[in-house]
Amino acid sequence: MMNRSIDIKYLKTFACVADKRSYSDAATTLFLTQPAVSQHVRKVEDHFGKRLLEKSSGLKLTREGQLVFHYSQRAIRLQDEMMSEFAKLDEQQFLKIAISDGIRPDLVTAITRLLSQSASLNLSISRFSTMTPAIIDDSDLTLGFVRPEEKSMARDILLEQPMSLVPPAGEAAISRVVFSTMLEQSLAKRILDESGLASDDECQWFQSESASLLGEAPYAPGQAAVLPVWSLPQGTEQRPLVAYPLGFFLRASNQFRKHFDMYALTDRIRELATPQG
Repeated sequence: MMNRSIDIKYLKTFACVADKRSYSDAATTLFLTQPAVSQHVRKVEDHFGKRLLEKSSGLKLTREGQLVFHYSQRAIRLQDEMMSEFAKLDEQQFLKIAISDGIRPDLVTAITRLLSQSASLNLSISRFSTMTPAIIDDSDLTLGFVRPEEKSMARDILLEQPMSLVPPAGEAAISRVVFSTMLEQSLAKRILDESGLASDDECQWFQSESASLLGEAPYAPGQAAVLPVWSLPQGTEQRPLVAYPLGFFLRASNQFRKHFDMYALTDRIRELATPQG
């Protein structure tokens, strides 16, 4: 029974001889003596029990030699690729990440901790209030919000959740409304009206993408908020607005997509972003 194991250095020598059609040229390329090259080729032929090279007005591959040459090249390429990828694991990789101001601080901390602990990633973090194509193109990773109907962004939506309505504390009339930049003021007003929370002409309207605007106290007398669930502190009493869904957007650059897949980072970020309870 044929031994299935063979030292790849012998395959490399054989492939070099087959490529150059010369023992002496292969010896020069590999920094080996010609007898050593001949010995390596014999080991490959002995392994398969077939003549792989024949002399006929120069060196020629036999039918079996053509097969071994083809797969030797593939094996060598795979080994080179493996060593290259393995070497990258020891390098400190640098990730340029852009995060929406609308994502609440504790969620940002959890995501950045996950990224920094995964294969020694160094992070350069910037925040934005409005996501633009330029921000996405200039970043290795972009996290933000999009409307599901935005077709160009749809493939990068990690999960969808309804927008949230936070009613005012107590029975006070609404005097202030904080609403997401994902909404027009007219739509925010319609949402309040549909929810039975009418606002008068004296009401102040603040459009913001900043999760820190609410701090740790989203409730305030006379204040209502219409914001993404990912902007609100956990445990906030809220009403899901099922008719107004929003997508949590994640796009990784081609350079880091393989890295994200290797460490299942997309699934792990989705888990962090999924509201609890």
